[in-house]
Amino acid sequence: MVNENAQLYTIEGISASILMLVTTFLVISSSSIVTPQETHITDMQLEQLGHDALLVLNTPLENGTSSILYQCIRDDPPSHPGLNAAFNANFTQLLNTRIFSGNDTLHFKVQLYYRDQSSGEIKPPIDFTSDGVGYFRENAVKVTQWVKMGSDVSDSDLQDKIILVEALIWRS
Repeated sequence: MVNENAQLYTIEGISASILMLVTTFLVISSSSIVTPQETHITDMQLEQLGHDALLVLNTPLENGTSSILYQCIRDDPPSHPGLNAAFNANFTQLLNTRIFSGNDTLHFKVQLYYRDQSSGEIKPPIDFTSDGVGYFRENAVKVTQWVKMGSDVSDSDLQDKIILVEALIWRS
């Protein structure tokens, strides 16, 4: 005589073990622990991306020519709104372009600092943002780049000055 109770216990045991494995997988995959070391890596990557973008803008395309960043400041001084549009278009494209997927969601606020020759004081920063909105994130990184202006700048305040371009970048 064959007893079918053993078969029932086997099926019940297998289904219970599968249920426990699925539950364990869901619990482990839904909870993640973010340590300061992991967020630091993301900040370093964002900082490197911003530094590279500013460096690309400040590097001439050919020998003997001016960089895009220099041209933006020279041709349309910071007191004019054209700098905002020209710089934003180039910097946004460099920051938000991804290789394998759509655009990224990086925003930035850029400030230009320079010293007044006559008074020796630092002028109030000239600032503009990627979307016209101020900075509202706490996980931002700051990158800087120096730009040496020549005597061919139309704005006399900026002639023969070294300008500090400071970009605050964050992901929304």
